[in-house]
Amino acid sequence: MKNLFFLLFSITFFAQSKPIELKIDSIQTTNTDDGRRKFVLYYNISNLTDKPISFVLNNNTIIPIGSGSLRPFPYYKVYENETPIDISTLFTGDKTISYFKNEAELNRYQDSIMASIKNKTLEQLHQEKKETFLNNIQKMEPKETKNYEAVFVWDKNRYHRNDTIEYYLEEKEKHYIELHINLMTEELLMDFTKEEIQEILKDKHLTKGWFSSNKVELNLGE
Repeated sequence: MKNLFFLLFSITFFAQSKPIELKIDSIQTTNTDDGRRKFVLYYNISNLTDKPISFVLNNNTIIPIGSGSLRPFPYYKVYENETPIDISTLFTGDKTISYFKNEAELNRYQDSIMASIKNKTLEQLHQEKKETFLNNIQKMEPKETKNYEAVFVWDKNRYHRNDTIEYYLEEKEKHYIELHINLMTEELLMDFTKEEIQEILKDKHLTKGWFSSNKVELNLGE
């Protein structure tokens, strides 16, 4: 009985000590003029503690969970019934399409982007990475909840291939989506020296950890 009480106490304490809650509120589904399906996912992050917290996260978009663990974005994971679907190309972002008059204009645009990257010094790249890290620090007051939305589009393609693994999204099966956030600090500054990392993180107490949301049904039917 004593051991059982200790186990229940430990589980309760662990649940109460979780500093952050990630939750999907709803998904709005519409069809685009070109026949694709557009999803707007509404979600929130809550500070469950009685103290202010800070963490590093970029909420400008969400990315597939298989696209890399060292990226400070929320990840999404899709299921068919209870089976995870490891497809990184399932959705696209709702981005504005750029149009070019001809191939020469497109090549000039691509060359200008490459030139701007090549012309930067190592110091400039370091400074940009440092500024990106600092700009991604989010602060939340005690018990505060922040609301976000993410837009992604499905072209209704059901067949996908990931290396040697093939997937087919069944029309009549149920599908679900969940979110994950991996809150990191030093891992995002691996290109910096130990002294540089100490300077960037000086006087900063950032929350770390992996947090998962609830599952919400996703309409991938006919």
